[in-house]
Amino acid sequence: MTFFDKVVYSKTTSVRIFRHIIFWSADCVSNLVVLSADTEIKTPVIINRICVIPLIALVTYTLIYYLLPGFFRDKNRLKLLVGIVILILFVGYGIRYYRLFIVYPIIDPTHVLPANVWSFSHVYKEVFRWMPGISLAVAIKMMKNKTEIQEKAEQLAEEKKAAELAFLKAQMHPHFLFNTLNTLYSYSLQNDGKSEQVVLHLSNLMRYILEECDHRVIPIEKEIKVISDYFELKKLRHGTRLDIDFQIELKKSRAFISPLLMLPIIENSFKHTLSSARGLIHITVRIKTENKFIHLFVENDLLPADQSYSSRGLGIANVKRQLALLYGRNYSLHIKNDNGKYAVDLKVPVMNEYE
Repeated sequence: MTFFDKVVYSKTTSVRIFRHIIFWSADCVSNLVVLSADTEIKTPVIINRICVIPLIALVTYTLIYYLLPGFFRDKNRLKLLVGIVILILFVGYGIRYYRLFIVYPIIDPTHVLPANVWSFSHVYKEVFRWMPGISLAVAIKMMKNKTEIQEKAEQLAEEKKAAELAFLKAQMHPHFLFNTLNTLYSYSLQNDGKSEQVVLHLSNLMRYILEECDHRVIPIEKEIKVISDYFELKKLRHGTRLDIDFQIELKKSRAFISPLLMLPIIENSFKHTLSSARGLIHITVRIKTENKFIHLFVENDLLPADQSYSSRGLGIANVKRQLALLYGRNYSLHIKNDNGKYAVDLKVPVMNEYE
């Protein structure tokens, strides 16, 4: 936020008072500059203008802090119209009386009143003499209100997005823990010495879920590391029947991604093939950064009986929701399930550390 924004949008009392003093001082000076084009500016004229500022400020603040908020809250047009008419009459008659019959007799007793002091033309000029300052103050207040409403709406949207993402990730956590604990249980029964490796990779997964998933973005290397731990757990359980072709190509340094975005897609590729297929299982995973995008490609064998499962799994559904929340329409996700293969091709923009 710039210094100008801090001054304009600050809620601090001292800054707000300073801001209003600057505005009305500038309004007074601009009035005198315009007036100096036709007449000579003397000290009584300056004092007269300064003395009128409190009344003009009162009219302005009544309009922007009472009448306009009441209109937008209650939609009472009649109340707003009556209020504006009263303020106009006050400016035209009240301020004119104050200037000519109270202020001038004190500061300049020799001042001569104009002829027909209460004629329509004089009152009309009185109103429009002060209208630019009032109108400018109202315009500034309306613009500030609009900006503050937009910022509040964006903040609420961000909070809603963060809450929904946290909910989606929370849905996934028990799923991963359930799978890995089952793997650990099976090796503890076999007592073949591999349970220690399962515990190591499981602890890495748990640390990732407990520590990294609270962050909005993480370095892509951390997501790749947890994917590697997940692969190792699967290899320990399924042995040589599992053939994983895992390739990484990171051309962009310091690339960030939302945590737990790629892993559910990869986990989904294991779920159906390993549970129903027999023999050797081929799974291909490619992760690379190119230009300003992160590209994930996952392909696995698809049995004829599974041709209809497509993208209805919990993991893919959650990923789609996360993608919509994080990137809007600025991503591409293509899913194919033909020729005995199920493939997911995902491309998302690279996020930065402070996003």
